[in-house]
Amino acid sequence: MKGNGNSLKYIKNPSDTDIWNTLKSNVWAIEYVENPTEEMCLFAVKKAWNTIKFIQNPSYEVIKEAVNSKGWAIQFIKDPSIELQRIAVERDFDSIKFIKEPCEEIQIIAVKNGWTAIKYINSPSEKVEIEAIKSNEEAMRYINNLTKDKIKKFVKVNIKIVKYLDKEAMKSVMDVIQEQIGKEDVEDKYIIDFIQCQAFSFNKVTYIYKFGSMKAKRILLDYKLSI
Repeated sequence: MKGNGNSLKYIKNPSDTDIWNTLKSNVWAIEYVENPTEEMCLFAVKKAWNTIKFIQNPSYEVIKEAVNSKGWAIQFIKDPSIELQRIAVERDFDSIKFIKEPCEEIQIIAVKNGWTAIKYINSPSEKVEIEAIKSNEEAMRYINNLTKDKIKKFVKVNIKIVKYLDKEAMKSVMDVIQEQIGKEDVEDKYIIDFIQCQAFSFNKVTYIYKFGSMKAKRILLDYKLSI
């Protein structure tokens, strides 16, 4: 019995051999297998993760294997454990869209793996928003209820968010930018992003010489020598 998996639904009490032969040629035939063995279920989800939706009462190991194969398999799992949620978003960050009210830990894992996960999260925590901003300033487009305090926290981790700010908001973060540039442990990326950012109308070289730490000035010099 090979080839046509649908044939299983017309066979009464097929033997394990018949079932295996059919599954090996068409894994979707699992839909028509009554009480499949654990081995059959594992075989099916390894071959095609979304066959999990056709398996009645799958074991935890079968569910875990499906989610390991593709994070999106979480959509077919009722009340998935934190472990399964973690596996899902580590495998595919956008699988968070299938998780109802994910906890902060899961949200953070998702946005660290792909910042665009933020658009699938209802009411992300501030910590999650910061992680997304840290990865890409474009995350600003998906964050609601922006406050001056939030914006100041965001500009500390990614200066490039200023291109999304109006003049008034830009003025409100200049003290934070000055503070960051003045730090001896300021990251190279922060200074280079500042230099390259076209949202500022003032002379950034002069600004760094005036307010920057010794490290910031060294980064500026190295940058100028490299271009």
